[in-house]
Amino acid sequence: MFKAIRWIIFSFGLAGAQAQAAKITNVDAEKKVITIDEGTETKFVKKSKVCFYDASNVKMGCSFIRTAKPKVSFIKIKGDKLFAKLAVGMMAKLEAGPPAAGAPGISGEAPVVAEGAKEKPHSYITPLLILPLLGPISYQNLIYETPVGQQVKSLWSADSAVKTLGVGLELGLGISTFQLSAGVRSRFFIPKKISSDYNDANNDKTFEQYVDTSTKGSSFGAWLDFYWLIMDFGVVDFRLGNGLEFDSSSVSFDATQKSDLDSNETVIYSAKSTLQAISLRVLPTLDFIFGPIDFTLGAIIYIPVSQSSKLSLGTMTDTFATNLDPSKTPEQDLKDSLKHVAKPGLDLLLSSGIVF
Repeated sequence: MFKAIRWIIFSFGLAGAQAQAAKITNVDAEKKVITIDEGTETKFVKKSKVCFYDASNVKMGCSFIRTAKPKVSFIKIKGDKLFAKLAVGMMAKLEAGPPAAGAPGISGEAPVVAEGAKEKPHSYITPLLILPLLGPISYQNLIYETPVGQQVKSLWSADSAVKTLGVGLELGLGISTFQLSAGVRSRFFIPKKISSDYNDANNDKTFEQYVDTSTKGSSFGAWLDFYWLIMDFGVVDFRLGNGLEFDSSSVSFDATQKSDLDSNETVIYSAKSTLQAISLRVLPTLDFIFGPIDFTLGAIIYIPVSQSSKLSLGTMTDTFATNLDPSKTPEQDLKDSLKHVAKPGLDLLLSSGIVF
């Protein structure tokens, strides 16, 4: 009789315990989300406190239910140490109902983010590859135009705008619900040599002399960006930010007179152009986060707000310079033709770095 009563009491107690207990059925290492096999039908409701126990009934730690369905619940684990201890099959016991607003968490746990609140964005360090679609810092590859005995407004014509490639390094820090990033970048200008006629000394309409023009450039930039809009879509984040970039670039230009008749050559122009510019940056990006790896695809829009340039003419021994319009000096003519400037631009941004 007493044995039967004890068995009935034990059975009811076991049923009550099972109604307040569940098992871990899935561990999502990427999102750090634990799935348990109980839900709202057994009082596992959103924001309820759940603690985890190993096979020896030792408590591993606790957290709060983020999403609850009738027969399944999802729990976001914020602490790395706690998450590392959890495994499929462990017991998950319901220990309290939804906490009161503002209630503090317990040691070893991080309360789930309230509905509608934003999580702190990740921090990262990443190398960058910058491909110009519309280069924000540019200059022209020049062709020498022989005046042929007549006065001209310029001794130069543009062959093409220089092509560039940029590489850099960026550090981003998650602050509250925003991100602040700072970076440095080198932009490499791809050199190009152009040959053009220079002089027909014996007037036989054959230009034995010619001019090789070449330009070599480099650019260094540094920036500070603030991402004020971050939309979390799980694996991918959409970010929108603004920033300021300082750029310092230099271009070395040479024009060398040569001849088909001999190996003699003479530098008739040498010059150096420098440019300092400050530009506003607009950055729409997509961040794909795969565990500790952050892959970014985005664009950088540049809007110059300030720039200052200077061209210093070193050598100038061109005998045809006297045919230049007297209202313009050879130095000003070269500067106007080179067009070493900062302008509205667009870069494609690619990066793959480490999240921490």
